[in-house]
This record gives sequence, C-alpha cells and structure tokens, in this order.
Amino acid sequence: MLEPLEIVGTVITADALHAQRKAASFIVESKKAHYIFGVKGNQPRLHNAAVIVGDEIDRDHPEYETCTRGHGRIDRHRVWSAPVPASTEFPHANLYIIVERESSTLNDVRTSIETRYYVTDLTADDADPEHLLRLVRDHWSIESLHWVRDNTFDEDRSQVRTGTLPRILATLRNLAIGIIRYAAPLRVNIAAATRQLARQPDITLDLLGIPPLLCK
Repeated sequence: MLEPLEIVGTVITADALHAQRKAASFIVESKKAHYIFGVKGNQPRLHNAAVIVGDEIDRDHPEYETCTRGHGRIDRHRVWSAPVPASTEFPHANLYIIVERESSTLNDVRTSIETRYYVTDLTADDADPEHLLRLVRDHWSIESLHWVRDNTFDEDRSQVRTGTLPRILATLRNLAIGIIRYAAPLRVNIAAATRQLARQPDITLDLLGIPPLLCK
C-alpha cells in the first residue's frame, strides 16, 4: 500500500499487527519516512522490553498529561518516552512511547486504567511527549472509524466479494460516516443517526446537496 505513495518525512502509524521488522526497514530506508507501531505480544522481545521499561518510569511524574471531560466521564492521558534497548534488535527503533489512559466518573471516581506501548524511530529531538501523544491519538481516530464500520455497519459479515465492490462499499461507508460527523457534533451516535436518516430520506438528500423531487 505504501509503495506508490510519496511519504518522505511523514509519520506512519499502525496497529501492533504491522509492527514487523520488514515494515520498519521499508518505511525508514526505502520511503524515508517515520513510524509509530503499537507494541503487543506478536513481537515478544520488543513487548517484554517495553513492559520492563514501563515498570521503571516514574508513574507519579508523566512527561505530558491531558484531562478531558465528556461522554459522562473524565479521561486522563499520561505519556512517557524512553529509549529502546539495543537488545530488541528492532530496525531503527529509538523510543518507546508509554501511554496511560485513566477513565473516571464525573465525580472523579476511577473506573478503569490501562497502559499501551508504542515504538517509534523518532528521537526526542524529532518530537516531544506532547507531539508523540498527539500522533498516537490521531491513530486512535482511525481505529474509531474501523470500529464504527465493523459494528454499526456490520462490515465483517458482508458477503460482497466480487471485483471492486468491497472497496466501493467501504468507500461509501466511509463517506456516510464522514457526512454524519461533519453535519453533527463529534459525540453523535452514528448508529442512531443512521436510523434517523433511514426514516427521513429528505434529510439525507439535504446533507448530500441533492434537491428533493417535487411531486405534482
């Protein structure tokens, strides 16, 4: 997918599934770009080292922290960065990005906390912790899109397999999600909005800029 693209100097973010040595080398050496990969158990050496590094950071003093209120909860994101040990032997890996997400009720009672690990070829001079967190959160917005397609539109169970039809339908789903989010607040429930538009096709036509047919 990346082969025909001009991506010099850009940062490619990807799930842990794509945290592969070949992909890292290709992005940095062939495309002259950068990467941020999620780190999980499919790369045991990389993941184990990340967990060890995560145990050694000062949890009481994050390098950067955000706090947001919305959707009936308080979300805090804390981020740390740490050098990747050479023993991982992962191509061009310079930094671990360690992100802790804590969710609480609006009364500030903690309901969940999780830690995610990422690896990047970026250095501390290339991006500070605030920038690193922004890059990671931008990737989460892509994950959100796929979650809506998988769950609201039930894409995984689609039986369409012929020719370019799967790509066309995926494009149409993305278009529908984009239009709904553009026309409504970011917190809109895509499933509820889709049901409403199905009941009121005139609103759908209006969002698409298509004038309704006049009946005589």
